[in-house]
Amino acid sequence: MKEFFSKTMKQATYHLKEGTKSSYYWASGTRILPNRLSISKENEMARTAKKGRNLIHTITGQMIGTFTMKETSPLKQYKPFVCRTQIWQVDDFPQFIGYGTIGTTNEKGKVSDIGDLIIFQTPDRGETINIFYLPAMVKKLEEVMEYLAETGLAEVS
Repeated sequence: MKEFFSKTMKQATYHLKEGTKSSYYWASGTRILPNRLSISKENEMARTAKKGRNLIHTITGQMIGTFTMKETSPLKQYKPFVCRTQIWQVDDFPQFIGYGTIGTTNEKGKVSDIGDLIIFQTPDRGETINIFYLPAMVKKLEEVMEYLAETGLAEVS
């Protein structure tokens, strides 16, 4: 399974825009997510219903991005080209900010979950955020987090 994770996982690094609290811009790695992401902490985000995954794990934030007309990605399919997720903490893995499941705009213009797993990690208290993207891997969450922790990819400096 570890070999499968290493071959399917994509990684991107985003840097906080100077003078902002939650505006991050792509710096390196895969370009599957939008160039600009708003990654907010729990106390800065919109209210969410206490149901489903929100009852299982603590919400630590939210990621929202919108693809520009020039950007290309398999996640950019329908207007208004939104890509978003809640970010949930997993207590057994404190080295991560948390994880999310990607929601994208569907043919009706609503955002729906597509089951792709993303894991957020910061080596420097939020100036930089590393995002690990694994398509259709949400059901393997703990195995993926163990893999990242064991390989040292989620080290904090």
